[in-house]
Amino acid sequence: MQYAQQKDLTLNTRWASMEQLTKAQGEDGIRLDLGCGYYKPPGYIGIDNLVGEGAQIANADNAPDILMDLDRGPLPFADNSVAEVRSSHFLEHSNLDHVINESWRVLIPGGRFVFTVPYANSAEGLYPGHHIFLTERWFYENLNFQRKFTIVHEHYDPSVAWKRLPMLVRMLIPFGFARTFLFNACWQMKIESVKKKEPG
Repeated sequence: MQYAQQKDLTLNTRWASMEQLTKAQGEDGIRLDLGCGYYKPPGYIGIDNLVGEGAQIANADNAPDILMDLDRGPLPFADNSVAEVRSSHFLEHSNLDHVINESWRVLIPGGRFVFTVPYANSAEGLYPGHHIFLTERWFYENLNFQRKFTIVHEHYDPSVAWKRLPMLVRMLIPFGFARTFLFNACWQMKIESVKKKEPG
């Protein structure tokens, strides 16, 4: 896997320029995957610095398109130019306000900001290396996020430990209650949000 330095970023050599990379996006518009590692889904521009790559299986065919530090520099896209920003198990490692601000800046009005994070009240949520521990309350109560985005959908995944509980226990204690009050009932959450036209 090879990368070529271009101005303030390092571009994977499968792309001759940022212009070529963005033109390859197709009809759905530019879609970004922040902190993608080697797991970038098709149709997304993957951005990462691969600092944690030792914990991943390297796959040169699915390596990030752009290498950069997402915690510091601006995303290399114009204001209001991106249809969707997604991330999976990245925000908990990030400078979250910077990522929120940059995602809002590049998204078109009504553009989607979709992310999955380990649930703070779980074994996965407490893994070493996480800078912040997140539940839905953080996104509902954080003024910066609330000024810039509207949450349109939430999804919570039960943990393996929860699924192994006897059916009677799971019937007596609803998952929504367990997620909030019991440790390790939920292991991750996915939040879909859309950009507000102007920060409130």
